[in-house]
Amino acid sequence: MQNFIMVFYILFFASGFMGGAALVLMRIRLRNRLLSYLLSIQALFLLGMALVMFIYYFQSMPGDHDEGVIGLLLFLATGTNTALWVLVLLLMRRMLPPPSLPRAPAILGQFFVSLVILKSAANMGMVFLAGSSGGGIIALTGVRGWNLAGHLLTALAMASFGLLAIRSVNAREPAVLRSLLKAYGLCTLVFAPAGFLESLIQSAGIDWLAAFSLDHLYYLAWNMVSMSAAMRLFRSVGEGSGIMEAVPPERVQALGLSPREAEIAVMIAHGLANKEIAHRLFISPATVRTHIYNLYQKAGARSRVELLNKLRS
Repeated sequence: MQNFIMVFYILFFASGFMGGAALVLMRIRLRNRLLSYLLSIQALFLLGMALVMFIYYFQSMPGDHDEGVIGLLLFLATGTNTALWVLVLLLMRRMLPPPSLPRAPAILGQFFVSLVILKSAANMGMVFLAGSSGGGIIALTGVRGWNLAGHLLTALAMASFGLLAIRSVNAREPAVLRSLLKAYGLCTLVFAPAGFLESLIQSAGIDWLAAFSLDHLYYLAWNMVSMSAAMRLFRSVGEGSGIMEAVPPERVQALGLSPREAEIAVMIAHGLANKEIAHRLFISPATVRTHIYNLYQKAGARSRVELLNKLRS
């Protein structure tokens, strides 16, 4: 059984690294700050799961256990969980809906995430105060009320993040990133009650595999979403060969492009230089440069390639 669990963790971490690689490639391609948050969350996911695996490994070793090592790993695991939720809170603030949409659900979601951070930080402090054995936190997490409250808060925080990701992603973001966040949101909504349900099962005295959790399935689904989004991004780039016949209407509206700017964007996609664009439109090269500068500002791009990536739907 132990060997089977170790094989599962190896496959589990392989998917984590592949999901991380997918996010790295998307970050390089899109140059979007939201992907920096997602990459940091991915790294903490991997670190946290690695610490859980090491705790299980040391506890399952025959003979006397080094309680100091286990206590340190437990402290690092709770610290990683705290840092992860802090990043989720920062990401939610970055994803706040525009003024035209109601902000109350997003603010309530941040409140739930803040409570999860405080609870996780409290767990950290108790592990530290308990010394090397970590007995204090183990005893406390055995209290049904504390345990259930933590899982309930986590479920509410995850559901809030899921709803925000599905409903409130800014239309100015690239389409592939919007679809990625919506897929993350749907995945998070599905698995939001997982920890709370597991806690209820354990409280009822039903046997449950200690080395496995529904959270593992959630993380696997998260990685599959990341890899799928990267494949769609690079497949669309390859199939489109950089040619764009028209800026999608939803991108024109979302970015606030003028008809002239949209026309110049298509000419850029066809590889025309500034002088060629000026000659075709009967305007000066300086005017073309001004329009292109405005395009860069509205799309948040720093090069022609990045501009075209952000204009595609």
